[in-house]
Amino acid sequence: MSLLRFAKKAALLFLVASSIGSAHSAQKVEPAALLSSASHVLDGISRKSENAVPDAVLNRTKCFVVIPHLAGGTAHVNGRGVANCRETPDRWSAPFFIKFRGHGLRAPHTDLLVFILSSTGARMLRSGKLQIRGQKRASAPLVSTTQVTTQLDLTGEFLTYAGVAGVLSGSEANGIIGHDTSLAPVASDRAHSGVVDKTSKKYLGSVVSFFNTITPTGIVIHHTAVIPGEKTAPRKKRDIDKYHQARGFEILCFGSVYHMAYHYLILPNGKVQAGRPERCEGAHAEGYNSYLGISVVGDFSSEDNPTGKKGPTKPSDKQIAALIQLCRRLQHRYNIPLQHIVRHSDISSTQCPGNDFPFRNVLHQLELPGGVESRSR
Repeated sequence: MSLLRFAKKAALLFLVASSIGSAHSAQKVEPAALLSSASHVLDGISRKSENAVPDAVLNRTKCFVVIPHLAGGTAHVNGRGVANCRETPDRWSAPFFIKFRGHGLRAPHTDLLVFILSSTGARMLRSGKLQIRGQKRASAPLVSTTQVTTQLDLTGEFLTYAGVAGVLSGSEANGIIGHDTSLAPVASDRAHSGVVDKTSKKYLGSVVSFFNTITPTGIVIHHTAVIPGEKTAPRKKRDIDKYHQARGFEILCFGSVYHMAYHYLILPNGKVQAGRPERCEGAHAEGYNSYLGISVVGDFSSEDNPTGKKGPTKPSDKQIAALIQLCRRLQHRYNIPLQHIVRHSDISSTQCPGNDFPFRNVLHQLELPGGVESRSR
């Protein structure tokens, strides 16, 4: 090869390499696109009941990181994501952008979720120096694989999950999560900032919905008693919905707002009315809001309602029949064992659903053929 031809070929290769490098450097991750991608990841996970992260983990989480579409299967991984920290039990900070450098992802197109459980971990994330390590013990807990979340599961600084093809599992990812200041919104560009702000609000909605999504693990039975200020038991769902709205029981779940704390209401004629969706966290029993709340209209406490002035003193036969049918259906749907069907008074300092509620008879009926317990024998 002549010197001139060699020089021409070298120049051509240099131009090609330069153009590739320029194209690569021009590929910028837009904040709005990253927020939208992270929202899509959370919404997709929420729709699959097998992905449900235990309520105990969700309630303990102090900060949360979503890193979408990492290229797994390689020795080293670089990616960008979004993080939030909890300000109150129901309120999250504005999202901020992070970058991840590490390894340990086995599958391509992996979404990485990090639940930061400790104050130390939260401080490390805010400082831009959070180091994550793969799970040292069994995979991070999921409702579908872990019946009971123990304190041991919650003692670490964080739990990491990998999402592949929309299915969550424990992750072995290792690396550093730091701040990504290059993705801060440009304040001088009003149109750009407006898009980011709108997408940021949508992402926050996805975070709130994600943390309000459950896979039910039990059932709590209540009576409605009397709404304060009223003279008798509520007559329909709307009565309870208005009262719970006034008490601030609002929840954002699957993109919609619900107020009624229970999942179901059973009227005296046996009609069942749906409250908030089954896979939305309840607001009916502190510490047990991953259980489905069923409230039977009436006040079944002989002490509180001895003469029936506050509504029915005992549930009607139609109410009991509807309750048994509903419990049986929910047992089958979520594989709820009989011992996870409880009265409100079994788990809290209250008389609900009252001493005249025939709870033992309900349990006996659920043990008969057709229930989960009988099918497992």
